Amino acid sequence: MTGTSVPFEPHFGAFVIESLTLGMYGESRNAIREYIQNSFDSLRQAVGDGLIMAEQAKIEVEMDSNRDGLTIRDNGNGLRTENAASVLAAIGASNKDYRHNAGFRGIGRLAGIVFCDRLIFTTKAKGQSQYTRVLFKAQMLREKLAPEGKSEKNAAETLAECVEATRHDTTEINKHYFEVRLEGMFNPPAECIDPEALRTYISQVAPLPYDPKFPFAEEIRTTAAAAGFPIESVQLFVKDGKAEPTELFKPYVSTVAVKRVRAPLTGVNFSASPTGKWWGWIGRKRVSGAIKDPWKGIRVRIRNIQIDDTRVMREIFAESHLTETPRTSYSRFADWYVGEIFVDPKAAIPNARRDGFEENQAWEDIRNELDAQIATPFGKQAYKTSKADQLSVENLTKAIIAIEEQVTLIEAEGNPTTEKLGPLLDDASARRTRIAASMRVAEPSEVEPLQALAGRLGDVQRRLEALLALAPAHSCDEEVGEAIEFLAQQLFKAFRERLGPQEGGRARAIVSEVTGVKPE
Repeated sequence: MTGTSVPFEPHFGAFVIESLTLGMYGESRNAIREYIQNSFDSLRQAVGDGLIMAEQAKIEVEMDSNRDGLTIRDNGNGLRTENAASVLAAIGASNKDYRHNAGFRGIGRLAGIVFCDRLIFTTKAKGQSQYTRVLFKAQMLREKLAPEGKSEKNAAETLAECVEATRHDTTEINKHYFEVRLEGMFNPPAECIDPEALRTYISQVAPLPYDPKFPFAEEIRTTAAAAGFPIESVQLFVKDGKAEPTELFKPYVSTVAVKRVRAPLTGVNFSASPTGKWWGWIGRKRVSGAIKDPWKGIRVRIRNIQIDDTRVMREIFAESHLTETPRTSYSRFADWYVGEIFVDPKAAIPNARRDGFEENQAWEDIRNELDAQIATPFGKQAYKTSKADQLSVENLTKAIIAIEEQVTLIEAEGNPTTEKLGPLLDDASARRTRIAASMRVAEPSEVEPLQALAGRLGDVQRRLEALLALAPAHSCDEEVGEAIEFLAQQLFKAFRERLGPQEGGRARAIVSEVTGVKPE
Protein backbone atom coordinates (compact mmCIF):
# COMPACT_ATOMS: atom_id res chain seq x y z
CA MET A 1 0.00 0.00 0.00
CA THR A 2 1.54 3.28 -1.14
CA GLY A 3 0.92 6.40 0.86
CA THR A 4 1.54 10.07 0.28
CA SER A 5 5.07 11.24 1.09
CA VAL A 6 5.19 13.73 3.96
CA PRO A 7 8.13 16.18 3.92
CA PHE A 8 10.05 16.67 7.18
CA GLU A 9 13.40 17.85 8.47
CA PRO A 10 15.19 15.79 11.17
CA HIS A 11 15.67 17.81 14.32
CA PHE A 12 18.31 17.00 16.93
CA GLY A 13 17.45 18.68 20.19
CA ALA A 14 20.06 20.09 22.54
CA PHE A 15 19.89 17.07 24.84
CA VAL A 16 21.61 14.98 22.15
CA ILE A 17 24.78 16.79 23.25
CA GLU A 18 24.21 15.56 26.80
CA SER A 19 23.97 11.96 25.62
CA LEU A 20 27.12 12.23 23.50
CA THR A 21 29.23 14.03 26.11
CA LEU A 22 28.05 14.16 29.73
CA GLY A 23 26.26 10.83 29.50
CA MET A 24 28.79 8.95 27.39
CA TYR A 25 31.45 7.70 29.79
CA GLY A 26 30.77 5.61 32.89
CA GLU A 27 33.68 7.19 34.75
CA SER A 28 34.66 10.81 34.23
CA ARG A 29 38.36 9.96 34.56
CA ASN A 30 38.13 8.19 31.20
CA ALA A 31 38.31 11.64 29.61
CA ILE A 32 42.04 11.58 30.39
CA ARG A 33 42.39 8.32 28.47
CA GLU A 34 40.50 9.82 25.50
CA TYR A 35 42.87 12.81 25.28
CA ILE A 36 45.93 10.58 25.55
CA GLN A 37 44.46 8.36 22.85
CA ASN A 38 43.95 11.34 20.53
CA SER A 39 47.52 12.48 21.17
CA PHE A 40 48.80 9.00 20.40
CA ASP A 41 46.98 9.01 17.06
CA SER A 42 48.43 12.42 16.21
CA LEU A 43 51.96 11.34 17.10
CA ARG A 44 51.71 8.16 15.05
CA GLN A 45 50.57 10.27 12.10
CA ALA A 46 53.44 12.73 12.61
CA VAL A 47 55.97 9.89 12.63
CA GLY A 48 54.36 8.37 9.55
CA ASP A 49 54.53 11.72 7.76
CA GLY A 50 58.21 12.10 8.63
CA LEU A 51 57.53 15.21 10.72
CA ILE A 52 59.30 13.74 13.76
CA MET A 53 61.29 10.62 14.58
CA ALA A 54 59.58 7.96 16.69
CA GLU A 55 61.90 8.63 19.62
CA GLN A 56 60.94 12.33 19.56
CA ALA A 57 57.20 11.69 20.01
CA LYS A 58 55.97 12.46 23.49
CA ILE A 59 52.92 13.36 25.56
CA GLU A 60 53.08 15.65 28.58
CA VAL A 61 50.39 15.67 31.28
CA GLU A 62 50.68 18.51 33.78
CA MET A 63 48.60 19.03 36.91
CA ASP A 64 48.33 22.60 38.21
CA SER A 65 49.91 23.25 41.60
CA ASN A 66 46.58 24.56 42.90
CA ARG A 67 44.79 21.41 41.58
CA ASP A 68 42.40 23.54 39.53
CA GLY A 69 43.61 22.59 36.07
CA LEU A 70 45.09 19.81 33.97
CA THR A 71 46.92 20.11 30.65
CA ILE A 72 47.66 17.35 28.12
CA ARG A 73 50.02 18.28 25.28
CA ASP A 74 51.68 16.42 22.40
CA ASN A 75 54.12 17.35 19.65
CA GLY A 76 52.14 15.68 16.89
CA ASN A 77 50.90 17.18 13.63
CA GLY A 78 48.47 19.61 15.21
CA LEU A 79 45.58 21.06 13.21
CA ARG A 80 45.88 23.67 10.51
CA THR A 81 44.15 27.03 10.97
CA GLU A 82 42.00 26.37 7.90
CA ASN A 83 39.96 23.64 9.58
CA ALA A 84 40.94 23.47 13.27
CA ALA A 85 37.82 25.19 14.58
CA SER A 86 35.40 23.20 12.43
CA VAL A 87 37.08 19.89 13.35
CA LEU A 88 37.07 20.60 17.08
CA ALA A 89 33.48 21.86 17.15
CA ALA A 90 32.16 18.77 15.38
CA ILE A 91 30.60 16.06 17.55
CA GLY A 92 30.31 12.51 16.29
CA ALA A 93 32.27 13.28 13.13
CA SER A 94 35.89 12.39 12.44
CA ASN A 95 38.26 11.86 9.53
CA LYS A 96 39.95 8.98 11.36
CA ASP A 97 39.80 5.35 10.24
CA TYR A 98 39.20 2.79 13.00
CA ARG A 99 41.57 0.38 11.23
CA HIS A 100 44.49 2.76 11.71
CA ASN A 101 43.56 5.00 14.65
CA ALA A 102 42.75 4.34 18.30
CA GLY A 103 39.99 6.96 18.24
CA PHE A 104 37.67 7.50 15.32
CA ARG A 105 34.19 8.63 16.43
CA GLY A 106 34.89 12.29 17.19
CA ILE A 107 33.21 12.13 20.59
CA GLY A 108 36.03 11.69 23.09
CA ARG A 109 37.43 15.19 22.71
CA LEU A 110 34.49 16.62 24.64
CA ALA A 111 34.59 14.11 27.51
CA GLY A 112 36.18 16.65 29.86
CA ILE A 113 33.08 18.89 29.76
CA VAL A 114 31.76 16.81 32.65
CA PHE A 115 34.24 18.04 35.26
CA CYS A 116 35.69 21.40 34.22
CA ASP A 117 34.28 24.88 33.66
CA ARG A 118 36.40 25.65 30.59
CA LEU A 119 37.67 23.09 28.09
CA ILE A 120 40.32 24.72 25.90
CA PHE A 121 41.95 23.26 22.79
CA THR A 122 45.06 24.99 21.45
CA THR A 123 46.72 23.68 18.30
CA LYS A 124 49.22 24.62 15.61
CA ALA A 125 50.58 22.96 12.48
CA LYS A 126 54.18 23.29 11.32
CA GLY A 127 54.94 26.15 8.93
CA GLN A 128 51.98 28.32 9.94
CA SER A 129 52.25 31.73 11.55
CA GLN A 130 49.05 31.34 13.57
CA TYR A 131 47.68 28.92 16.12
CA THR A 132 44.02 28.18 16.87
CA ARG A 133 42.31 28.32 20.23
CA VAL A 134 38.85 26.78 20.70
CA LEU A 135 37.14 27.34 24.05
CA PHE A 136 34.18 25.24 25.15
CA LYS A 137 32.32 27.01 27.95
CA ALA A 138 31.59 23.80 29.80
CA GLN A 139 29.85 25.38 32.77
CA MET A 140 27.45 27.24 30.47
CA LEU A 141 26.82 24.08 28.45
CA ARG A 142 26.05 22.04 31.57
CA GLU A 143 23.55 24.68 32.68
CA LYS A 144 21.82 24.62 29.29
CA LEU A 145 21.63 20.82 29.41
CA ALA A 146 20.34 20.63 32.98
CA PRO A 147 17.11 18.56 33.30
CA GLU A 148 15.11 21.64 34.20
CA GLY A 149 16.30 23.41 31.04
CA LYS A 150 13.57 24.45 28.61
CA SER A 151 15.73 25.36 25.60
CA GLU A 152 13.95 25.04 22.27
CA LYS A 153 17.18 25.42 20.31
CA ASN A 154 18.65 22.47 18.49
CA ALA A 155 21.97 20.81 19.27
CA ALA A 156 24.03 22.86 16.82
CA GLU A 157 22.58 26.19 18.01
CA THR A 158 23.10 25.29 21.67
CA LEU A 159 26.69 24.22 21.08
CA ALA A 160 27.47 27.34 19.05
CA GLU A 161 26.44 29.53 21.99
CA CYS A 162 28.98 27.76 24.20
CA VAL A 163 31.99 27.70 21.86
CA GLU A 164 34.45 30.45 21.07
CA ALA A 165 37.13 29.99 18.39
CA THR A 166 40.02 32.42 17.81
CA ARG A 167 43.29 32.60 15.87
CA HIS A 168 46.47 34.11 17.21
CA ASP A 169 49.73 35.20 15.60
CA THR A 170 52.98 33.51 16.61
CA THR A 171 56.63 33.74 15.65
CA GLU A 172 57.22 30.03 16.34
CA ILE A 173 56.65 29.02 12.72
CA ASN A 174 58.16 25.55 13.03
CA LYS A 175 56.27 24.56 16.18
CA HIS A 176 53.55 21.90 15.91
CA TYR A 177 51.41 20.66 18.78
CA PHE A 178 47.99 19.93 20.18
CA GLU A 179 47.04 20.89 23.72
CA VAL A 180 43.97 20.15 25.84
CA ARG A 181 43.43 22.31 28.87
CA LEU A 182 40.82 21.46 31.54
CA GLU A 183 40.39 24.55 33.66
CA GLY A 184 38.25 25.28 36.72
CA MET A 185 37.61 21.85 38.16
CA PHE A 186 34.00 20.87 38.89
CA ASN A 187 33.53 17.65 40.91
CA PRO A 188 36.69 16.26 39.30
CA PRO A 189 37.77 12.63 39.51
CA ALA A 190 40.62 11.90 41.93
CA GLU A 191 42.95 11.50 38.96
CA CYS A 192 42.68 15.24 38.22
CA ILE A 193 43.65 16.43 41.70
CA ASP A 194 45.84 13.63 43.10
CA PRO A 195 49.17 13.18 41.28
CA GLU A 196 49.64 9.60 42.50
CA ALA A 197 46.12 8.60 41.40
CA LEU A 198 46.83 10.22 38.02
CA ARG A 199 50.10 8.30 37.57
CA THR A 200 48.50 5.01 38.64
CA TYR A 201 45.61 5.42 36.23
CA ILE A 202 47.68 6.50 33.22
CA SER A 203 50.22 3.72 33.77
CA GLN A 204 47.40 1.19 33.34
CA VAL A 205 45.43 2.64 30.41
CA ALA A 206 47.94 4.48 28.23
CA PRO A 207 50.07 3.00 25.40
CA LEU A 208 53.26 3.03 27.45
CA PRO A 209 56.45 1.00 27.14
CA TYR A 210 57.33 -1.65 29.73
CA ASP A 211 59.56 -0.59 32.58
CA PRO A 212 63.17 -1.48 31.70
CA LYS A 213 63.37 -3.23 35.10
CA PHE A 214 60.50 -5.60 34.23
CA PRO A 215 62.41 -8.87 33.64
CA PHE A 216 60.09 -10.17 30.90
CA ALA A 217 59.76 -6.94 28.91
CA GLU A 218 62.10 -7.87 26.07
CA GLU A 219 60.73 -11.40 25.79
CA ILE A 220 57.17 -10.04 25.52
CA ARG A 221 58.11 -7.42 22.91
CA THR A 222 60.05 -9.78 20.67
CA THR A 223 57.49 -12.59 20.89
CA ALA A 224 54.64 -10.16 20.14
CA ALA A 225 56.46 -8.76 17.11
CA ALA A 226 57.20 -12.25 15.80
CA ALA A 227 53.49 -13.08 16.15
CA GLY A 228 52.54 -10.05 14.06
CA PHE A 229 51.47 -7.89 17.01
CA PRO A 230 54.24 -5.31 17.52
CA ILE A 231 53.48 -3.36 20.70
CA GLU A 232 53.32 0.35 19.90
CA SER A 233 54.17 2.78 22.68
CA VAL A 234 54.88 6.43 23.37
CA GLN A 235 56.91 8.40 25.86
CA LEU A 236 54.61 10.01 28.40
CA PHE A 237 55.61 12.39 31.18
CA VAL A 238 53.56 13.54 34.17
CA LYS A 239 54.38 16.83 35.86
CA ASP A 240 53.02 17.97 39.22
CA GLY A 241 53.05 21.76 39.22
CA LYS A 242 56.62 23.04 39.39
CA ALA A 243 58.15 19.63 40.09
CA GLU A 244 60.28 17.87 37.52
CA PRO A 245 58.32 15.69 35.07
CA THR A 246 58.58 11.93 35.49
CA GLU A 247 58.30 9.39 32.69
CA LEU A 248 55.68 6.68 33.14
CA PHE A 249 55.89 3.01 32.22
CA LYS A 250 53.46 0.13 32.43
CA PRO A 251 53.19 -0.90 36.07
CA TYR A 252 54.40 -4.49 35.71
CA VAL A 253 57.33 -5.45 37.95
CA SER A 254 59.04 -8.68 38.98
CA THR A 255 56.70 -9.43 41.91
CA VAL A 256 52.99 -9.32 42.75
CA ALA A 257 51.19 -8.86 46.06
CA VAL A 258 49.48 -12.14 47.03
CA LYS A 259 48.12 -12.78 50.52
CA ARG A 260 50.74 -11.21 52.82
CA VAL A 261 53.80 -11.55 50.59
CA ARG A 262 55.34 -10.22 47.39
CA ALA A 263 55.41 -13.29 45.18
CA PRO A 264 57.88 -13.35 42.27
CA LEU A 265 56.66 -13.78 38.72
CA THR A 266 58.49 -16.88 37.52
CA GLY A 267 57.78 -16.41 33.82
CA VAL A 268 55.15 -15.64 31.23
CA ASN A 269 52.89 -17.82 29.09
CA PHE A 270 52.05 -16.71 25.55
CA SER A 271 48.77 -17.36 23.78
CA ALA A 272 47.71 -16.54 20.25
CA SER A 273 44.45 -16.51 18.32
CA PRO A 274 44.12 -19.48 15.96
CA THR A 275 42.65 -17.02 13.44
CA GLY A 276 45.26 -14.29 14.00
CA LYS A 277 42.89 -11.82 15.68
CA TRP A 278 44.69 -11.40 19.01
CA TRP A 279 47.84 -12.23 20.93
CA GLY A 280 48.61 -12.11 24.63
CA TRP A 281 50.79 -12.96 27.60
CA ILE A 282 49.97 -14.05 31.16
CA GLY A 283 52.40 -14.04 34.08
CA ARG A 284 53.18 -17.15 36.12
CA LYS A 285 53.57 -17.22 39.91
CA ARG A 286 54.02 -20.03 42.45
CA VAL A 287 51.96 -18.51 45.27
CA SER A 288 48.25 -19.14 44.78
CA GLY A 289 45.61 -16.52 45.42
CA ALA A 290 44.24 -13.23 44.12
CA ILE A 291 46.68 -10.47 43.27
CA LYS A 292 46.19 -7.28 45.27
CA ASP A 293 48.17 -4.80 43.15
CA PRO A 294 46.10 -2.15 41.29
CA TRP A 295 47.32 -3.60 37.98
CA LYS A 296 45.97 -7.08 38.68
CA GLY A 297 43.95 -8.91 36.07
CA ILE A 298 44.20 -9.53 32.35
CA ARG A 299 43.88 -6.29 30.37
CA VAL A 300 42.49 -6.13 26.84
CA ARG A 301 44.10 -3.55 24.56
CA ILE A 302 43.79 -2.18 21.06
CA ARG A 303 46.87 -0.33 19.80
CA ASN A 304 48.21 -0.79 23.32
CA ILE A 305 45.39 1.36 24.76
CA GLN A 306 43.33 -0.36 27.41
CA ILE A 307 39.66 -1.17 26.81
CA ASP A 308 37.94 -0.49 30.16
CA ASP A 309 39.83 -2.05 33.08
CA THR A 310 39.69 -5.81 33.69
CA ARG A 311 35.95 -6.21 33.17
CA VAL A 312 36.16 -7.64 29.65
CA MET A 313 38.16 -10.72 30.65
CA ARG A 314 36.43 -10.99 34.03
CA GLU A 315 33.09 -11.41 32.25
CA ILE A 316 34.54 -14.10 30.00
CA PHE A 317 35.88 -15.94 33.06
CA ALA A 318 32.42 -15.68 34.68
CA GLU A 319 30.26 -16.67 31.70
CA SER A 320 31.09 -18.95 28.81
CA HIS A 321 29.18 -18.77 25.53
CA LEU A 322 30.59 -22.17 24.59
CA THR A 323 28.75 -24.14 27.25
CA GLU A 324 25.60 -23.80 29.32
CA THR A 325 27.38 -24.89 32.50
CA PRO A 326 27.32 -21.92 34.91
CA ARG A 327 30.65 -20.80 36.34
CA THR A 328 29.95 -17.44 37.99
CA SER A 329 32.43 -18.26 40.75
CA TYR A 330 35.23 -18.24 38.17
CA SER A 331 35.07 -14.44 37.94
CA ARG A 332 37.23 -14.12 41.05
CA PHE A 333 39.97 -16.17 39.41
CA ALA A 334 40.56 -13.41 36.84
CA ASP A 335 42.40 -11.58 39.65
CA TRP A 336 44.77 -14.51 40.14
CA TYR A 337 46.65 -13.43 37.02
CA VAL A 338 48.35 -10.46 35.39
CA GLY A 339 48.64 -10.13 31.66
CA GLU A 340 47.57 -8.40 28.46
CA ILE A 341 45.57 -9.32 25.37
CA PHE A 342 46.29 -7.28 22.23
CA VAL A 343 43.40 -7.33 19.76
CA ASP A 344 43.94 -6.62 16.06
CA PRO A 345 42.18 -3.26 15.43
CA LYS A 346 40.83 -4.61 12.14
CA ALA A 347 39.27 -7.63 13.89
CA ALA A 348 36.97 -5.92 16.43
CA ILE A 349 35.65 -2.42 17.04
CA PRO A 350 35.55 -0.86 20.54
CA ASN A 351 32.16 0.50 21.51
CA ALA A 352 31.63 4.25 21.87
CA ARG A 353 32.35 4.18 25.62
CA ARG A 354 35.48 2.04 25.10
CA ASP A 355 34.41 -0.19 27.99
CA GLY A 356 33.97 -3.16 25.67
CA PHE A 357 33.45 -4.05 22.03
CA GLU A 358 30.57 -3.70 19.61
CA GLU A 359 28.45 -6.80 20.10
CA ASN A 360 28.68 -8.35 16.67
CA GLN A 361 29.77 -11.70 15.27
CA ALA A 362 33.39 -10.57 14.96
CA TRP A 363 33.62 -9.89 18.69
CA GLU A 364 31.67 -13.05 19.56
CA ASP A 365 34.23 -15.11 17.63
CA ILE A 366 37.11 -13.43 19.46
CA ARG A 367 35.33 -13.80 22.78
CA ASN A 368 34.91 -17.53 22.24
CA GLU A 369 38.61 -17.90 21.39
CA LEU A 370 39.61 -16.03 24.54
CA ASP A 371 37.26 -18.27 26.49
CA ALA A 372 38.62 -21.51 25.05
CA GLN A 373 42.30 -20.57 25.25
CA ILE A 374 42.51 -18.39 28.36
CA ALA A 375 39.43 -18.10 30.57
CA THR A 376 38.52 -21.80 30.70
CA PRO A 377 42.00 -23.34 31.16
CA PHE A 378 43.31 -20.65 33.50
CA GLY A 379 40.02 -20.57 35.43
CA LYS A 380 40.14 -24.34 35.91
CA GLN A 381 43.76 -24.18 36.97
CA ALA A 382 43.00 -21.53 39.60
CA TYR A 383 39.96 -23.47 40.81
CA LYS A 384 41.96 -26.66 41.28
CA THR A 385 44.72 -24.76 43.04
CA SER A 386 42.22 -23.03 45.32
CA LYS A 387 40.58 -26.35 46.15
CA ALA A 388 43.95 -27.95 46.82
CA ASP A 389 44.87 -25.07 49.15
CA GLN A 390 41.75 -25.70 51.21
CA LEU A 391 42.67 -29.40 51.51
CA SER A 392 46.41 -28.96 52.03
CA VAL A 393 48.04 -30.44 55.15
CA GLU A 394 49.51 -27.04 55.98
CA ASN A 395 46.17 -25.18 55.93
CA LEU A 396 44.29 -27.97 57.73
CA THR A 397 46.97 -27.97 60.43
CA LYS A 398 46.62 -24.20 60.91
CA ALA A 399 42.83 -24.52 61.20
CA ILE A 400 43.00 -27.32 63.78
CA ILE A 401 45.60 -25.44 65.85
CA ALA A 402 43.24 -22.43 65.89
CA ILE A 403 40.36 -24.62 67.18
CA GLU A 404 42.63 -26.19 69.83
CA GLU A 405 43.70 -22.78 71.08
CA GLN A 406 40.10 -21.62 71.45
CA VAL A 407 39.10 -24.84 73.29
CA THR A 408 42.05 -24.46 75.66
CA LEU A 409 41.00 -20.87 76.39
CA ILE A 410 37.40 -21.89 77.20
CA GLU A 411 38.70 -24.68 79.48
CA ALA A 412 40.92 -22.20 81.31
CA GLU A 413 38.06 -19.72 81.78
CA GLY A 414 35.87 -22.46 83.23
CA ASN A 415 32.70 -20.88 81.86
CA PRO A 416 31.59 -22.92 78.83
CA THR A 417 28.41 -21.82 77.08
CA THR A 418 26.56 -23.20 74.09
CA GLU A 419 27.04 -19.85 72.34
CA LYS A 420 30.83 -20.31 72.48
CA LEU A 421 30.91 -24.04 71.82
CA GLY A 422 28.40 -24.27 68.96
CA PRO A 423 30.52 -22.54 66.26
CA LEU A 424 33.59 -24.54 67.30
CA LEU A 425 31.70 -27.83 67.01
CA ASP A 426 30.50 -26.81 63.53
CA ASP A 427 34.03 -25.79 62.50
CA ALA A 428 35.51 -29.06 63.77
CA SER A 429 32.90 -31.03 61.84
CA ALA A 430 33.69 -29.11 58.63
CA ARG A 431 37.43 -29.76 59.09
CA ARG A 432 36.77 -33.49 59.48
CA THR A 433 34.95 -33.45 56.12
CA ARG A 434 37.90 -31.66 54.48
CA ILE A 435 40.41 -34.13 55.95
CA ALA A 436 38.35 -36.97 54.46
CA ALA A 437 38.31 -35.20 51.07
CA SER A 438 42.06 -34.58 51.26
CA MET A 439 42.73 -38.23 52.06
CA ARG A 440 41.06 -39.20 48.76
CA VAL A 441 43.53 -37.17 46.67
CA ALA A 442 46.56 -37.21 48.96
CA GLU A 443 50.07 -38.11 47.88
CA PRO A 444 51.54 -41.14 49.73
CA SER A 445 53.76 -38.85 51.80
CA GLU A 446 50.69 -36.92 53.01
CA VAL A 447 48.62 -39.85 54.27
CA GLU A 448 50.35 -40.22 57.64
CA PRO A 449 50.23 -36.46 58.48
CA LEU A 450 46.53 -36.39 57.56
CA GLN A 451 45.83 -39.40 59.77
CA ALA A 452 47.60 -37.62 62.62
CA LEU A 453 45.45 -34.52 62.03
CA ALA A 454 42.31 -36.68 62.11
CA GLY A 455 43.40 -38.01 65.50
CA ARG A 456 44.04 -34.51 66.86
CA LEU A 457 40.67 -33.39 65.57
CA GLY A 458 38.99 -36.33 67.29
CA ASP A 459 40.59 -35.29 70.59
CA VAL A 460 39.38 -31.73 70.09
CA GLN A 461 35.83 -32.88 69.39
CA ARG A 462 35.81 -35.01 72.56
CA ARG A 463 37.01 -32.03 74.60
CA LEU A 464 34.25 -29.92 73.07
CA GLU A 465 31.60 -32.52 73.91
CA ALA A 466 32.86 -32.66 77.51
CA LEU A 467 32.61 -28.89 77.78
CA LEU A 468 29.15 -28.97 76.26
CA ALA A 469 28.01 -31.36 79.03
CA LEU A 470 29.16 -28.78 81.61
CA ALA A 471 27.52 -25.85 79.88
CA PRO A 472 24.28 -24.59 81.47
CA ALA A 473 21.15 -25.31 79.47
CA HIS A 474 20.28 -22.51 77.16
CA SER A 475 17.40 -20.41 78.46
CA CYS A 476 14.62 -19.76 75.99
CA ASP A 477 13.01 -17.03 78.10
CA GLU A 478 14.02 -14.26 75.73
CA GLU A 479 12.75 -16.06 72.64
CA VAL A 480 9.49 -17.00 74.41
CA GLY A 481 8.97 -13.39 75.51
CA GLU A 482 9.47 -12.14 71.96
CA ALA A 483 7.00 -14.70 70.65
CA ILE A 484 4.35 -13.68 73.21
CA GLU A 485 4.88 -10.01 72.35
CA PHE A 486 4.46 -10.72 68.64
CA LEU A 487 1.35 -12.88 69.11
CA ALA A 488 -0.30 -10.35 71.45
CA GLN A 489 0.21 -7.48 68.98
CA GLN A 490 -1.24 -9.61 66.17
CA LEU A 491 -4.33 -10.27 68.35
CA PHE A 492 -4.71 -6.57 69.18
CA LYS A 493 -4.63 -5.78 65.44
CA ALA A 494 -7.22 -8.46 64.67
CA PHE A 495 -9.54 -7.18 67.44
CA ARG A 496 -9.39 -3.63 66.05
CA GLU A 497 -10.23 -4.81 62.56
CA ARG A 498 -12.95 -7.37 63.35
CA LEU A 499 -14.68 -6.35 66.62
CA GLY A 500 -16.71 -3.35 67.65
CA PRO A 501 -15.30 -0.79 70.09
CA GLN A 502 -16.85 -2.41 73.21
CA GLU A 503 -16.04 -6.05 72.39
CA GLY A 504 -12.62 -5.11 71.06
CA GLY A 505 -11.78 -3.15 74.19
CA ARG A 506 -12.75 -6.06 76.48
CA ALA A 507 -10.73 -8.54 74.37
CA ARG A 508 -7.65 -6.33 74.39
CA ALA A 509 -7.86 -5.90 78.12
CA ILE A 510 -8.02 -9.68 78.69
CA VAL A 511 -5.03 -10.37 76.42
CA SER A 512 -3.04 -7.60 78.05
CA GLU A 513 -3.87 -8.95 81.52
CA VAL A 514 -2.79 -12.49 80.63
CA THR A 515 0.38 -11.64 78.66
CA GLY A 516 1.46 -8.39 80.25
CA VAL A 517 1.72 -6.85 76.77
CA LYS A 518 0.17 -3.47 76.10
CA PRO A 519 -1.30 -2.55 72.71
CA GLU A 520 0.97 -0.38 70.56
